[in-house]
Amino acid sequence: MTNARIFINPVSGSIKIIGAVDFVDREGNILETQENVKFCGCGLSKDKPNCDGSHRDKVVKKD
Repeated sequence: MTNARIFINPVSGSIKIIGAVDFVDREGNILETQENVKFCGCGLSKDKPNCDGSHRDKVVKKD
């Protein structure tokens, strides 16, 4: 098993996971495995729960 790395963007709230990720159901059965996924944290994505980059033009950057 490889270790995945998780990055959380403090501005947009998006969550990027680099490496293999198992998606499981309530009983712990693996539904699918994906690599390098990014989840929406701002609520603007049209491809939820995935991030489509919609936050780039809408989220105000903190100085």
